[in-house]
Amino acid sequence: MTKIALSLKHNRIKLQYMLATIILLLLFSWTVMSGFATLRQNITLLSVNIWNIIEFLVFAIGNLSIISWQYLKWRRDESLHRLIREMRTVARENSDMTISWQAPYAPTTQALIDVSNTIAENTRRIREEERESERSKDEMITNISHDLRTPLTAIIGYLGLVEMGHSLSEQDRKKYIHTAYNKSNQMKVLVEDLFEYSQTQAQNASLNIASLSLNDLFGQLLAGYELEAQERNIKLNQLTVPEMIIIEADSDKLARVLMNLVSNAFKYGDGATFIKLTAQVDDNHVIIRVTNDGIKIPDEAIGDIFDRFYRVESSRNSKTGGTGLGLAIVKGIVLQHRGSVAVESNDDLTSFIITLPLKQI
Repeated sequence: MTKIALSLKHNRIKLQYMLATIILLLLFSWTVMSGFATLRQNITLLSVNIWNIIEFLVFAIGNLSIISWQYLKWRRDESLHRLIREMRTVARENSDMTISWQAPYAPTTQALIDVSNTIAENTRRIREEERESERSKDEMITNISHDLRTPLTAIIGYLGLVEMGHSLSEQDRKKYIHTAYNKSNQMKVLVEDLFEYSQTQAQNASLNIASLSLNDLFGQLLAGYELEAQERNIKLNQLTVPEMIIIEADSDKLARVLMNLVSNAFKYGDGATFIKLTAQVDDNHVIIRVTNDGIKIPDEAIGDIFDRFYRVESSRNSKTGGTGLGLAIVKGIVLQHRGSVAVESNDDLTSFIITLPLKQI
C-alpha cells in the first residue's frame, strides 16, 4: 500500500491529465456522434459511405488533437513542477547547482531554467571571488607580518645590544643605532605603502580632480631624480606630443604613479643608460610611457608584476629596498582614474604603458 501511495503521489499530475483526457475524449465522441446523427437526418444528399468517412476523419483528427494538446500541457506542467522541486532543493541546500535538462516544449519553463542557471553561475562566481578574496587577505596578512617582523626583529636586536652593552665602544654604539634607524625607515616606507595601497582599494575613495599639464608634471618629477641619474650615468628624457597636453587627474596621485615607475626603473633596470617619460594624445585618451633600456623583465613575471607584494626576485628579500606594493599602487591609482596599465619588455626596452582619459566625467 505504501508503494502504491508513493506512486500515486509522484504520478499525481500524470493521472490528473489522463483522467481529464479520457473525459474530453468521451465528451468529444458523444458530441460528434450526436451531431452527425442530426446531420444525417437533415442532409440526405450524401451517401452512407461518405458520411462514415467524414465521421471517421472528424473522430481521428479531433481525438489526435485532444491527445496532443493534453500531452503538451502535461509536459509543460510536469517540467514546471520539476523545476520548482529542483529550485526548492537549491534554496534548501544553498547550493549553486545548475539545471542540466531542457524544456523546448515549454518556453516559459525554459526561460525560468535559463534565469535559474544564470543566478547559479553568478552565485558560483561570487563564491569563488569571495574564496579568492579570503585567500588573498590571508596571503596579504602573511606578507605584512613577514615584512614588518624582519626589520622589527633587527631593531629590537640592535637596540637590545645598545641597552645591555655597557662595554660597547662608541663606534659600535653609533653603528647599531644607525642600523636600527635604517630598519625603522624600512618599516615606515612599508606602512606608508600599505596606507596608499589601501586608499586605492577603498570603494569610497575620492580623487582631487584638477586640470594639469603633463609636460610640467614630467619636468618637476624628473628634476627630483637628476642627482641620482648623474651618479649612475643615466639620462633622463621627456617628450609630449603635442607639447602641451592638459589632462584632468589627481595631480598628487598621478605623480605617485610616475614616481613609482621611475623609482622601479632605477632599482630594477640594471644596465640602463636612459629613462624616458613620453605622452601622446590618442583620440580622447593620453598614452603615457615610462621606458628604460635596462635588463628585461622575465616573461613569467609579466602577468603577476602588478600583484601586491610581488617581486621579480626569486626570494622575498629587500635588497633593492622595495616593498612589493609599488606597482600594485600604480595599478590601483590608474584604475581609480578609469584607465589601464600594462607592461612590455624585451631585450632592448622595458615600457610601462598607462592609458588615461583626458577628461574625468
